[in-house]
Formats: sequence, C-alpha cells, structure tokens
Amino acid sequence: MKEKFQKLVESPIGKKIDWFCNSVWYILAYGIVVTLSHAFNLPVIGAALLTVLLSLSFVFCKNSFTLVPFFLMCSFVLSVDTKPNTGYFNSPLKITVLCLLFATLVVMLVFNLIYYGKWRKIFKRAYLSVSVALITGALVVGGIWTSLRSWTGVGMALAIGACIFLPYSLLFNCGEYKGRKTIEYFAWALIIAAVVIFEAVIQQYIIHGLSLSYHPKNLLEFGHTVSNSAAVIVLMALPMTFYMVYKYKHGFAFLFAVALDLITIFLTYSRATLLVAVVGTAIVAIVLCFKKKNGRLAYRISFGIACAIVLVIAIIFRDTIINQIKGLVGSNFWSGSGRTGLWGEGFELWKNNPIFGIGLWYLPQVQAPLHFYHSFHCTPLTYLYCAGILGLAAYCYHRYKTVRSFFSAKLTVERIFVALSVLTLLINSLLDIYMTEPLHLLYYGVMLALIECDVRAIKTNCAVKPVQIHLNENADNISGDKKDNSEQNNLTNEVNNDGMQS
Repeated sequence: MKEKFQKLVESPIGKKIDWFCNSVWYILAYGIVVTLSHAFNLPVIGAALLTVLLSLSFVFCKNSFTLVPFFLMCSFVLSVDTKPNTGYFNSPLKITVLCLLFATLVVMLVFNLIYYGKWRKIFKRAYLSVSVALITGALVVGGIWTSLRSWTGVGMALAIGACIFLPYSLLFNCGEYKGRKTIEYFAWALIIAAVVIFEAVIQQYIIHGLSLSYHPKNLLEFGHTVSNSAAVIVLMALPMTFYMVYKYKHGFAFLFAVALDLITIFLTYSRATLLVAVVGTAIVAIVLCFKKKNGRLAYRISFGIACAIVLVIAIIFRDTIINQIKGLVGSNFWSGSGRTGLWGEGFELWKNNPIFGIGLWYLPQVQAPLHFYHSFHCTPLTYLYCAGILGLAAYCYHRYKTVRSFFSAKLTVERIFVALSVLTLLINSLLDIYMTEPLHLLYYGVMLALIECDVRAIKTNCAVKPVQIHLNENADNISGDKKDNSEQNNLTNEVNNDGMQS
C-alpha cells in the first residue's frame, strides 16, 4: 500500500500538485476562495474548499511551508453576517459539516507527519521553544488565587501559546527553507492577504454607503476581525512588498501594491497603524534609493513620480486632507480612545496580586461586544496585569531571545525584511491586543520560524564552507603528480594494515 501511494506522490500528477502548492498560484487560490466565501456569506463552502487545498498540501508536499497561506488566511472566510455569535452555525447540518472538515484536516495532518517522517521533528526543541512555553505558562497561571480567575482565561492562554508554537515548530522543524524562494512565498502570501482585506474594506464601504466625509471606523467589521486588526495585517505586508521591490530588477512595479496597502490602511481609519505605515514607508522607500541593486534608476524615477503625485494631491486637496487628519486624530488621540483609563483600571486590579496578576479573565460589562477575553491594549501591560511580574518577566525573556536570534548570524536581506514585519506588529501592539490575539499570533509564529530558519541556513553554510575548501584542495592534489599520489596510497595502506593488525 505504501509503495503504491509513493508511486502516486512521485508520479507526474503528484509532482505537478507539489509544484502548484509551492507556487504563487496556490496562494492565489486561497485568496480567491476566502474572498468569494466572505463576499457571498458562504463560510462553510469556503471552509470545505480550504480543506481541499490544505489536504493537497498534506498529501503531496513534504515542505511544511505550504501551510503558510492557510495560517495567514484561514479566518478570512467569516463575514459579519456569519460570525459565530450571530447564530449562523447553529444548524445541525452546518455543525456536522464543519466537524467532518476539521476531522479531515486532523487525519491529513497526522498522515503528513507520519508519512514524511515529521513526527520525529515537530516537537524537537528549538531556540525559542522554552521562551514560548514560559509566556504560555505564565498566562495559564495568571490570576491564580484571585476571584477573577476563570477557565475562559485559561483556555485563551493555551490558545495564545498554541497559535505561536504550532506554526513556529511546524515550519522551523519540518519546513524546507530555501532562502529567497521561501521568503518570496511568504511575501506573496502577505501581499494577497492584503488584497483580500482591501476587497473586504471596499465591500463594507459599499454596503454601508460610506464616504470619506465622516468617520466610518465603527462600521468597519469583517467577521474575522475589526478595522484596527485588519489594518495591522496590511501593515505587516508592507515590508514584504518592499522586499519584492528590492529583489527584482523591475520591482518598482510592486510600488502599486505599496500604494494599495497605504490606501487600505487609510480607509480603515486606524490611526496608530497609519502613522507607522506612513513613516515606515517613507524611510524604507528612501533607503532603497541607495541600497537597491537591480533596476535602481527605474526605481528612483518611479519613486520620484510617486512623490510628485503625492505632493500635487496634497496641494490641491489640502483643506480636505487637513480636515481628515483632524478627524483621524480627534480630541481623544492622546488619551488613546480610552486606553489610558483602561490602563489605570488594570493597575488598580493588579496591585492586589502583583506576582501572578489578575488573569486573562472574562469581563462582560466592558469588552463583551468586542472581545471574549480581557486585554489592556498594550503588550507589556497586558502581560504585567494579566500574568503579574512573572508574566512580564517571561515576555521580556522571550523578547530578548528573539532579538538575540536575529543577530546570531550574519544579517541577510531576507531576515531584515521579515524582522521589519515583526517590528510593525510589535509597535502596534503597544496600543492594541495583537500579541494576545490568536489570528495575529499565527502570523507572528510564521515570522519567528522564517527568521530562525534563515539564521540556521547561514550558520550551516558557514560550517560547511571550510570542509568544501578542504575537499577542493584534495581534488587539486589528486590531479597533481602521480608519484605523490602513489606515495599517499602506500602510506594509507600501511595505516590500514596497522589498524587491521591491532
């Protein structure tokens, strides 16, 4: 049976499917499926199609990096009208189908781990495994010995740990990292995810009849996330889009994707994200004017034209832009839309249990409409208040390990751009929930794996290089004087004979 299946995997059809799953067309297929299922409120059909796509990867692909599109876009099938709290999935038929789809994915995953021998590697300790376990453990015990502790918080803590560890371990231990090719695969996945979100934003504007003349932020919900959370995903796509600009001779064409990302972020009215996007885009774009190698002149011309267009628009529509900026900033910008009050509330609660914190507890009066757990919209404060001093120490240790991992080998362009995507997530998490939100932690786990894979590849190449030089020197000796070769052979025979006698 195994031999027959191996013939199928190695057949022309199997190789074609493997090529497809490792290509941009596979990522595009995910984008089309989630866009249609979201737009037409068909999450069950979308989930079924995603199951088919992922099953192809599990069966025919040894490389676990083909899971990246699923990690990044699986939740996009949900629309506002089909969220779990709407009662859409209360139908026995829908629940049965979803359970069957989930069981199929579990079976396919187990098959993939066993058939390709990944089960020996998946739980292998990696550089960041301990730090991820520590922050998970700190959140699990957070709130212990307090009346605020709940099993909802414990479950959320375990989900946080799983959403970091699963993509991180699967990709680092079981993925086939191929340098630029793998990074481009990830870049395409983020670019297409950003396009999907752009479509969702436009759809919401059309449905609600929104315009830029007033603040529509509270109406922008996409089922899988809200406006701020969607904007951060697009923001993470910006550095990887610039990576494509940098790598290709005609990469300046990707500047259109950069412009699309900026427009999407602006339409979400996410203030902190827009600030990071504009400043970061300006810095990276200017740096590439000097650092880009292939097609530098064309890039400079394109960048200059873009700057001129922005300047003309700013002059013509200056009054409208000023009014929009005032509307974006608002009177409560420095108070963080109530965040400062939330931080003060958390501090008063944390003082009663500073070592273990108050836990990721359920708070229906304050955040039930938005979140099923309590986050203080600031990563360090969330870990401090929810998991106490131990939680903050665990998070700081994890942050130290990630920085050390980044600098532990010679820097590459690939690692730098992935790290910039991580940095955008971390900066925005200082004012929001992303580092304790499962969807964004899937992105985070993927990026951690990519950074560490790149470090391992550089270290491995450095370790192998001296051996290769030594072998080349031996090759030169072999092609040299025959007398030297014969003497070497005689010496080798004498050593072997002595060894056999002893």
